[in-house]
Amino acid sequence: MNDPIYSGPDYPRQVYQTQRSGWSIVLIFACVALGFTASAADFERIVASRERNEAELLATECSTAEGKLEDLGKYLADPNTRLISLTRSGEYAARPAVIAWNSPQRQGYFLCDDLPVLDAGEGYELWALSGSDDPVKVATIDARPGDSVYPFRIWQTTAGKLRLEITAGSRSQEKSPVFAGEIE
Repeated sequence: MNDPIYSGPDYPRQVYQTQRSGWSIVLIFACVALGFTASAADFERIVASRERNEAELLATECSTAEGKLEDLGKYLADPNTRLISLTRSGEYAARPAVIAWNSPQRQGYFLCDDLPVLDAGEGYELWALSGSDDPVKVATIDARPGDSVYPFRIWQTTAGKLRLEITAGSRSQEKSPVFAGEIE
């Protein structure tokens, strides 16, 4: 009863085992190819998503810059805004600089192209001097490559002329201002 039905050579079994191992190899290659395809598709999705996010960020930055320019244009068009040329000294003599000042708003913009970037932790300081009163620090200006517009506000009101000085770093008796100008 335990006799096999086919008692001839093992030919069919060998063919079956060879076919089965052949299909296994094909199946393994198909899985590997499918894995590479899925990986490539996922990579493309990630790249497309990153590029879309970068485009959205760039569009936001452009919109912000455009809004700032529009605001600056409105500010400069205000009849109360005056442009004050600043005198320059030392290595800054080649860099033209102005202050756009609006007295009723007590607000201004320091405008200077290619303002040299100072060492880390140091910034330009904007000082207001009125008569014999002590100088008042108005703002710290952190120069950044490509920037040329630096807003500031003077909170204290003073009567008469106001002298503005910009120093490279902290103000001291030994240090002369790199830019200076008068506001009436």
